[in-house]
Amino acid sequence: MADVKIFLVLALMLIFAIVGILLSKRFRQPVSVGIIILGILLGPSVLGIAEYDSTVAIIAQLGSIVLLFVAGLNSNIKEIYTKRNFYVALYGALFPIVGGFVVSWLFGFDIYQSIFIGATLTATCLGITSSVLREIGKIKTETAKAMIGAAVIDDIISLSILSIVLSVPQQVGAGTIMLQLLLVMGFVLAMLFFGERLLTWIIDYFTDKVIRHSPRLAFVLGLSLVFLFSYIAHILGLAAIVGAFLTGVCLSKSKAVNILLAGSEYFEIIFTSVFFISIGIVVDLFAFVSLFWFIIALTAVAIITKMIGSGYTAYKMGFKKKDALIVGVGMAPRGEVAFIIALNGFLLGVITKEIYSAIVFMSFLTTVITIVLLKYLYNAKGSKSVSEEIDFIDLKVRR
Repeated sequence: MADVKIFLVLALMLIFAIVGILLSKRFRQPVSVGIIILGILLGPSVLGIAEYDSTVAIIAQLGSIVLLFVAGLNSNIKEIYTKRNFYVALYGALFPIVGGFVVSWLFGFDIYQSIFIGATLTATCLGITSSVLREIGKIKTETAKAMIGAAVIDDIISLSILSIVLSVPQQVGAGTIMLQLLLVMGFVLAMLFFGERLLTWIIDYFTDKVIRHSPRLAFVLGLSLVFLFSYIAHILGLAAIVGAFLTGVCLSKSKAVNILLAGSEYFEIIFTSVFFISIGIVVDLFAFVSLFWFIIALTAVAIITKMIGSGYTAYKMGFKKKDALIVGVGMAPRGEVAFIIALNGFLLGVITKEIYSAIVFMSFLTTVITIVLLKYLYNAKGSKSVSEEIDFIDLKVRR
C-alpha cells in the first residue's frame, strides 16, 4: 500500500466503523459485531477497498492495547476476586482449552495450532454479557455479579495462557514451559500486589503536586505508563496487551481514574474501531464454506465447555440449578479478547488466515446464541430467584 493511500483507507475504516456502530444500536446487537461485519465488507472478501498491511496492523495493535487498558480501568480486582468467581473462571477456562484442542486435533490441525485454537476459547466477552444483562434488567442479580466477576478473572487467565502459547516454540521441554509459566504468573502477581500501590502513587502524586490545574497531563502520563508496561511485558516474552490490561487494573483505584476514563473515551472509539474493522478485513468469507463443519463443531464445544466448566462449578459453589445454567450460558460468548488472541496468532504466523476466520465466525455464533439463551432463561424462570429477592430486600433496606 502506498504511504499516502493509508489516509484514505483510515478515513474509510472510521466511516465504516460509524455505520457499523449505528447499525448495531439500531438492531440492538453488540457494537463489535456490527463493526466487524462492515470490516468484512470493506476488505478483500467483498469490496476489496482495504487490505491488512503492516501499517493497519500497528494501528490495530494500538487499538487492542487501548481496549485492554480501558477494560483494566473498569476492573476492581479486590471486589471481583472471590473464591466462587475464581473457580468459576478457572474451570471455565480449563475445559474450553481442552475441548478446543481435542476438536481441532480431530479435524486434522497440528498440535501447536490445536493448542492455540483451544486458547482462543478460554476468554469470556465481558462487554457482550454485561450489555445483555443491562438490557434485560438483570445486572444487579447475584448471577450477573458472578458472571461479571468471573469474566474479569477469566480475561487474566486467558491473557496469561496467550503469553505462554505465543512464547513457547513447537518443540520445547517441560522445564521451558514451567519457566514461562512462572514468568507469566510472577509478572501478573507483581503487578497486582505491588504495581497497584506504585502506579497509583506515581499518578496521584503527579496529579496533586505537579499538574494541579492541567488534568489532561495526567491522562498523558497514564498512557505513557500503559505503553511502558506493554513494552516491559513484551520484553519479558509476554503479550503486550497483558501489560496494558494490568496497568489499567493498577490505576483503577487512583484518584485520577475518572480523568483516565474520560480521556480514554476518544482514544478507545478511534483505535478500537480500527481494530474491529481490521478484524473484518482479515476475515476470509470462503473459510466459512471450506471450514463450515469445523466452525459448527468449535462453536458447540465453546458453548458446552463453558456451561460445564463455569455452570457446573457455579452449581457446586452454591447456586441453584437454573441460576448455575444461566452463569454457564452467560460465560459462553467470545469477543474482544478472543479476537485479540486470534489476531496475535495470525500476525505471528501461528495460525492461518482460514483458522483465524473460523475463530471469528465462532465468536459471532457464540455471541448470538448467548443473547438468545440468556433472555430465554431469565424469562423462563417465571418467578424471582433467590438472588433477585436478595437484591429486592437490599433495595428496601437502603430506602
